[in-house]
Amino acid sequence: MTVNGLPMRVKGFVSSRRPADLLDAFRRSLGQPLVESTAAGKPVLGRAEGGFYITVQVEAAGAGSKGIVAVTDLATMARDHAQGQGADARWLDRLPAGSVISSQMSSQENGRQARHMVILNRQAESVNRDALLRLMTADGYQLEREIGADAAAQRSLPAQLADARTLYFKSPGKDAMAVISRSGELTSIVLNTTMTLQGLQ
Repeated sequence: MTVNGLPMRVKGFVSSRRPADLLDAFRRSLGQPLVESTAAGKPVLGRAEGGFYITVQVEAAGAGSKGIVAVTDLATMARDHAQGQGADARWLDRLPAGSVISSQMSSQENGRQARHMVILNRQAESVNRDALLRLMTADGYQLEREIGADAAAQRSLPAQLADARTLYFKSPGKDAMAVISRSGELTSIVLNTTMTLQGLQ
């Protein structure tokens, strides 16, 4: 998968050992030099090895631990950096002024490619909806349906989601779903697309 431009392989794990014991074992296994940091309050170990960067994150889970091991391909990251910047620019050029891509992730498995993207800007929800509709139409999608939460659902949803709009798009070999919502001064577009290998051709 690719996360924010970083091509990586990710594996999750669980262990009956305590986080502190598990981290000590990973420190010995990874060797030196070793970078230690935290992410969202969870300890992270990192080490460069050849053309790869290995990251281990561990947290408590019941009486034991759980975590992830990620291996980032540095050579591929450098090679694909310019291509990724070009793809991002193509998206941003067609979105409302001031848009930024907050995060993105893509993966390919079983002949299908999935992509998740979060876009933020300060424009109105209607402006974002119209811009996204034009963009998706230009990319060969058709709007299948558009829904919002009914009155009963609005009462049970967080304020930022009560007025959210969900748009479903379809094209041969492609599907997409976008959720447009407002929180404070920011509007977000959360876009998920799925394509078959045939749809990518």
